[in-house]
Amino acid sequence: MSLEDDVRRLAATRPFNLLPREAVQLLAFTCEKRALKAGQTLFSAGEPADAGYFVLTGEISLTAGGEERRAGPGALIGETALVTEVPRGAEARAKVDSTLLRVSRDQFRRVLGEFPEAAVKLHAGASARTRELLNRLESVRARAFEV
Repeated sequence: MSLEDDVRRLAATRPFNLLPREAVQLLAFTCEKRALKAGQTLFSAGEPADAGYFVLTGEISLTAGGEERRAGPGALIGETALVTEVPRGAEARAKVDSTLLRVSRDQFRRVLGEFPEAAVKLHAGASARTRELLNRLESVRARAFEV
């Protein structure tokens, strides 16, 4: 895959779709490519998260609480780690040979520093998603305590 392919695929995925093309190009150029063999662990649950991983090829299994989800090409794993310090909530392991882009929090912050208008857009989007989550939680709480 070419750098242009990486840029195109990143630009189609949240939160990178909120960034100007130049910012996505900068991220794609500075990201580390990681190749995993089938069965190889990307990270374990509970580890500090300092980066997100964008799946270019293959499939990653995310396991937490006995449940498994799978992330294929075009998926971003660990979006929250791009903006804040959090522990990994799941184990991530390659189901098949896979290639990923590692987007470190530091890289992401540097790019946002270069493109402050994009940082404002990202903040607004995160705020809207947080409000939506809180509304859904309130709805669940209200149903749980109905008399």
